Amino acid sequence: MIDRFVFQSPAPRVLFGRGTVTAVTKELDLHKISRAFILCTGSGVELSRRIAASAPGRGIEVLRLSNQGISSEDFERATEHAKKTNANGFIAVGGGTPIGMGKSVAANTGLRCVAVVTTYSGSEMASNWTYGKGKDAKNGNSLAALPATAIYDPDLTLGLPARTSAQSGMNAMAHAVESLYGADRSPAVETLAEAAVRQLGSSLPRVVAQPDDIDARTDTLYGAWLAAAFRAQVGVEHAIAQKVRQRYGLSHAGTHAVVVPYAIAFNRNAARYAMEKMERALSVKDAGLGLYDLNVRLGIPTGLKDLGMKQSDIEAAADFVAATRFANPRPVSRADLVELITQAYHGAPPRF
Repeated sequence: MIDRFVFQSPAPRVLFGRGTVTAVTKELDLHKISRAFILCTGSGVELSRRIAASAPGRGIEVLRLSNQGISSEDFERATEHAKKTNANGFIAVGGGTPIGMGKSVAANTGLRCVAVVTTYSGSEMASNWTYGKGKDAKNGNSLAALPATAIYDPDLTLGLPARTSAQSGMNAMAHAVESLYGADRSPAVETLAEAAVRQLGSSLPRVVAQPDDIDARTDTLYGAWLAAAFRAQVGVEHAIAQKVRQRYGLSHAGTHAVVVPYAIAFNRNAARYAMEKMERALSVKDAGLGLYDLNVRLGIPTGLKDLGMKQSDIEAAADFVAATRFANPRPVSRADLVELITQAYHGAPPRF
């Protein structure tokens, strides 16, 4: 029997499939964006120029973000550029950094955005935004941060290196598995999050084995969209991964990929219903070990030490995470955080 639940979907309009990048101009017209610019990082410049060239007469300029991460300097440059050019919308092209910057710009200026997604991170489907570091960091949560349209063209992921693809895909996996025990999950979220786990678990090894396999790329991108669009409240995995990678400057996707097996193993006995879904989707007997083995199969780092974290940082990292509030099916003490981060640091199979 299905129990009572609440489901609210503020999801953007989605265009999915090969060749959908050619619809950018139509989407600008749909949203009445007549004066646009493009946000991208260095890896997205060529694609951004192609998009700009596909809309002759619009004078679309490409604004390359110059700093690592979503910096205050680049935020100021983007918002000033919007004012100077009297833009009434923009295009964000790429993965976590340009999409994240796009959300911050949209939330703080009210400008509509068309997101052209080239990785599996899923940030475009989350309404939280942030920019800056340390005491200068600004953040919030607003539906205005969401793009008006998100375009998922699998062809745009073909140039993503195998390791980056694997880590980005496991970042998406982290959204999906934690959604299966999220406090605000619904039957729809449970069904589609399980589908995302299955899709990602089966397609990511194919992408790594043959990066130019467009069918594998399409399946992975679809799984990433499911994980991003149908999610519930996240728990200890996101609390650790987000705080640790921010504090120590670690790879966003790489940190999530490392931490997720340990968080799931930690929660195993407290969320058996969710574990059964993960195990069924991955065809494994133990969800945490199954995710760890998937990382090994993908050939990506399994320990935070491999991403640049120092062992001497573990205690401080535990304090940093402990100071945040998050929901989790199993209570998490500071000692638990130390153990979780210690295991994730060393990168051996999880033991809980």
